[in-house]
Parts: sequence; structure tokens; C-alpha cells
Amino acid sequence: MNGELIWVLSLLAVAVVLFATGKVRMDAIALLVIVAFVLSDTLTLSEAFSGFSDPNVILIAALFIIGDGLVRTGVATKMGSWLVKV
Repeated sequence: MNGELIWVLSLLAVAVVLFATGKVRMDAIALLVIVAFVLSDTLTLSEAFSGFSDPNVILIAALFIIGDGLVRTGVATKMGSWLVKV
């Protein structure tokens, strides 16, 4: 294995551990990983930003926003209670 592959796998492992513990917000972890890749010259700046224009990324971000809104307003709890009754 070359050094760049070890770096990428190590950073991925750290990100997975941070995701699993939940002590740091997921969006912050994702941005820190991208910044680490850019600062280490694993990715160029244009490569790092190219993923943000992908429609799938925009869709997932929108779903996170909608999901958070449903949780904050209590709609998700009501939907869950209704589903348990059914």
C-alpha cells in the first residue's frame, strides 16, 4: 500500500468512529474530512467542490433539512405513534 491509500483509509476510519460516537455533528465531520484531503493534497480544491453540484448530494441535504424540521415540529413523533398503532 502506498502512503496516500493509508492516509485515505485512516481518515475514513476516524470519520466512521466519529460518526458512530455522535459527539461531533455529521456535517462538521464531513467538511473536516474534505478539508483534510485538500490540505494534504490528496484532492485539489476543484475536486473537493465538484461533489457539491451533484443532484444526489443536494437531494440528501434537502432530506436532512426536511427530516430535522419534522422532528423539531413533532410531526415525526406523531407519525411514529400512528405507525405503531397500525
